[in-house]
Amino acid sequence: MTEFLAPYMPVVSLVVLVIVVAIGFIKKVNLGFLSLGVAFILTVVGGLKASAVTGGFSSSMFVTLVGVTFLFGMASQNGTLDLFSKKIVALVGKHTVLIPILMFVLSAFISAIGPGHIAAGILMTTFAMYLAFEMGINPWVTALFAKLGANAGCASPLSLTGILAKELSEPMGYSGFGLHLFLSTLLSGFVFTLIIYIGSKSYKVKAENPLKWSQIPKFNRNQKLTMAAIVIMVICCIGFKLDTGLFAFIMASILILLGAADEKAAIKGIPWGTLIMICGVGALVSVIDKLGGITMISDFLTSLMGEKTAVPIMAATSGILSWVSSTTGVVMPALYPIADQVAQQFSGVNYVELISAITATSFAAAISPLSTGGAIIMSSYSASKETTNEEMNKLFRNLFLLSVANVLVNVLMSALGVFSLGGLFY
Repeated sequence: MTEFLAPYMPVVSLVVLVIVVAIGFIKKVNLGFLSLGVAFILTVVGGLKASAVTGGFSSSMFVTLVGVTFLFGMASQNGTLDLFSKKIVALVGKHTVLIPILMFVLSAFISAIGPGHIAAGILMTTFAMYLAFEMGINPWVTALFAKLGANAGCASPLSLTGILAKELSEPMGYSGFGLHLFLSTLLSGFVFTLIIYIGSKSYKVKAENPLKWSQIPKFNRNQKLTMAAIVIMVICCIGFKLDTGLFAFIMASILILLGAADEKAAIKGIPWGTLIMICGVGALVSVIDKLGGITMISDFLTSLMGEKTAVPIMAATSGILSWVSSTTGVVMPALYPIADQVAQQFSGVNYVELISAITATSFAAAISPLSTGGAIIMSSYSASKETTNEEMNKLFRNLFLLSVANVLVNVLMSALGVFSLGGLFY
């Protein structure tokens, strides 16, 4: 049976991947658990050992992501991040025209120092929505700036996406591209934010009730300790190249011993489902690679592209995939190995430029209401005020069209070679 199916396993494995993604999209189930089970079935049918599944499940990535999300779960749980955001916003005072840009910058900063696009997106999008209603400015556009910022800052070496990119690339022989990937995603988010800023005439924003510094409470003992822990981690991990995840456990343990955070609440706040999804789909993609599926799709894409079209085609592929699946859970694990093969196929195509275009464009699509980012904006909007079906349908349409426009902008940037960043960082 196995010998009979062997020639067809590359096609079968790819069909299975499409089915898994479709089931996750339609049924809203966790792709990680489903992927692990399906990966084992593929190993049985394809004549591989079970170790092909467990070997593809990155334990180092899992530990790193747990450590980072655990520490920043504490920072969220004890109110440090929320209070920090309010104080920064209060600094603009009556200069409320700066609020939209500040939402982007602040959200990008929080995302970059560790929480990543999911945690920072939820925190800042919700904060921006309620802030906008209180200040009398456009709520969903303000929240969109926050989400664009969370996506733009998420590829730093300290954040979930940056860690994932490193873990996916190092086994293929690529390293030292962290700054390039971070700046590429940041640039992508900033460009579209600027387009929205001008298009929505946010430069004319005038708030009715700006936040006042005197009305915001001071940081308490626990929040000061938490901020100190985050600063120390940033210095040690970026400056001294220490392991981010393991160092995060050290800082988290110190905060627990000092009573600065609720350990149980922080553990509950770890996005276990997301981590299982990332590592589970990674294991499935690893099995598909061993069965020849990745090589097959790589050969198909390379047959469509040349050196000048490779980057925009990969960017467009990532954007389309991101509309129906997770960037970190599906798009990056699936397309990074293909990027490696494309880079080897065309001497003039650089792997780092490819993954920068893939990552940035995938996150460009993630403001769609079909994704977590767009869904957060819609849910925050409906929770903040009474809405009609017509109003929510209009918001759904606007967010999806903006998502399409964002992908097109990134594909254009890819075609123009913007994601090479002049070759300065690799």
